[in-house]
Amino acid sequence: MENLKNFIKRMPKHWFVAVSAWTSKIIVSLVQIVSIRTLLLYLGEERYAVYVIAYSLTSWFVLSDFGIGLSLQNFISECRAKKESYDKYLLASLQIAVVLFFAMAALILIISSPVQDILFRKFFANTNLNSLPIVFTVGIVTLANVIANYVFRVYYAEHKGYISNILPALAAVCSMTLIFFINRYSHDKQSIMTALLVFTLPNLIFTVIPFIKVFKKFFIKLFDVNASVIKSLLLRSAKFQGIAVLGVIYAQTDYIVISQTLHPKSIIAYSIFMRVFMFFSFIYTSLLSASWPVFSEMYVEKKYGELRSKIKQYITYAAFLITAGTAAVYICSGLIVKILAPGTGIIPEAFLILLLGIYMLVKSYSDTLSAMLQSFNVLKIFWISMPFQIILNIILQYILSKKYGPEGIVAGLIISLLLTTCWVLPLKLNNLLRNRK
Repeated sequence: MENLKNFIKRMPKHWFVAVSAWTSKIIVSLVQIVSIRTLLLYLGEERYAVYVIAYSLTSWFVLSDFGIGLSLQNFISECRAKKESYDKYLLASLQIAVVLFFAMAALILIISSPVQDILFRKFFANTNLNSLPIVFTVGIVTLANVIANYVFRVYYAEHKGYISNILPALAAVCSMTLIFFINRYSHDKQSIMTALLVFTLPNLIFTVIPFIKVFKKFFIKLFDVNASVIKSLLLRSAKFQGIAVLGVIYAQTDYIVISQTLHPKSIIAYSIFMRVFMFFSFIYTSLLSASWPVFSEMYVEKKYGELRSKIKQYITYAAFLITAGTAAVYICSGLIVKILAPGTGIIPEAFLILLLGIYMLVKSYSDTLSAMLQSFNVLKIFWISMPFQIILNIILQYILSKKYGPEGIVAGLIISLLLTTCWVLPLKLNNLLRNRK
């Protein structure tokens, strides 16, 4: 027992955060996977396809953060490394958040109707959804959640990321419980608005509570403006925001493309197996998120040799996890479809599973180098490489998906990564660490 206590005391703090992140991501991912069956039963195939596309918009509305969260996290990490107070950055981020919320809410109100028409026009004839404020609802709830999420960045910087990980897991469990009871006992079936709110509102509630707890002491100082601190947050966040925009365009183009090129059954098949594979990606990115402030502090403290070791260590973890995961998904693919999408007639394609495994391997390699460089505030390289990556991805996904279906979407993701960030980022990181020996 004493040996166990000593082992726990010696364990780095970010590993506690990573373990809680893994647990949280496992719960959230399992909820997302298990909910496929319940949502299909509740909504039906066509409305579920609309739900999948609508819910994917949350990733676009997350851009309402404007990079403030990451900027705040890095400033706090730097202040902690220098043993300085970071209250001024908390106040400045709150002031920015208020302005952002009202500005972005107005923008969402303006764009929601035309965006909805573009994405769902081919579904309107069969589902009678054109009068529902689908995009507006998703946008406003996500916006509020994004602003409140600043508190999770604070917790990560303070090495209390386990709080940031536990709360989304609790929210996911609440969402799953709600949709289960609604599907079983409610007479109001096939309501996309209900489904969307069930999977967005609980997360907002569980985020707003800690946000108020951390930022409440600054509410009375809301009009005490420190222009230089706000400027420093905005200047750094602008760099992160540009990268975030490019990242979302790259990662979320697939659902926009499939809304135009694939029929509902193919959309469901793609969604099922992408969500299953994202389970493995979530586990790994949780480790990267927990390690972000550690990378930042190690760079400030000039521990370049240790950073090189971390790269090899993390990539090895990712390769083992995803290879084992791909084999497991292939073996259980028939069972997965039978459990999650019974009666849909979907036949799991081995080639789609193989491509998704390759994509996750390539993505994890790129994510590792990306997280490390961004934690150093080295951002210019992303501005240069990612536009080319996005253009390639959009063109390839559209052309290949029309010819090869879901497999073409994944092939576009893989090829665009291999031709851009998979060689640009390692070259930049190696040069950076070599020049600072």
